[in-house]
Amino acid sequence: MSGSGAPAGQHDGAQRGAADERIVAATLQLLRDRGPAGVTVEAVAATSGVAKTTIYRRYEDREALLTAAIDAATTEVTLPSGMSTYDTLHWLLGAARVRVQDIVGRGTVAAILVDDGAAPFTEQLRDMIRMRSHQLVSFLDEAVARGDLRAGLDVKLVVSVLLGSAVGHVIRGGEPDEEWADRLLTLLWPALTPPD
Repeated sequence: MSGSGAPAGQHDGAQRGAADERIVAATLQLLRDRGPAGVTVEAVAATSGVAKTTIYRRYEDREALLTAAIDAATTEVTLPSGMSTYDTLHWLLGAARVRVQDIVGRGTVAAILVDDGAAPFTEQLRDMIRMRSHQLVSFLDEAVARGDLRAGLDVKLVVSVLLGSAVGHVIRGGEPDEEWADRLLTLLWPALTPPD
């Protein structure tokens, strides 16, 4: 039994969990800042403070690290109920903003655009983006069917505009924030809604 009074196995499990969290957080930070090429076991060890031997016990190589980090950050969100179409769209932009802050930085954007030799990884990123945008497409389709949004609205184009705005913000050196979501919706809302 450890000095804390907790069973040794429980203490070991908590330590392992903390190390895993630090490894994933360091991998995502490096990915945002430097792209997939900047994610190496050595860099993750230096950033996380977790020994290389510990990382290698958990992950076979950098590809496994990248996969685990993306998997950890790729979660389906549940849309809140009872909100207006405008508020739900604003909420979805907020969820996208968090995803950008967690994963997408200039390094990741560059990796996707130039496909810098990490093809399986960039395909995994594209799958993640498709999964997230699918939810937005479904929501917009339903809003059009209800009459909340303009009939005949090119929903996929709207999603590209929304995602493109977030990516463009990152390329320009910022991170999408609450003010970005407000400004974007204020700009686009008249084009999305039915004419008076």
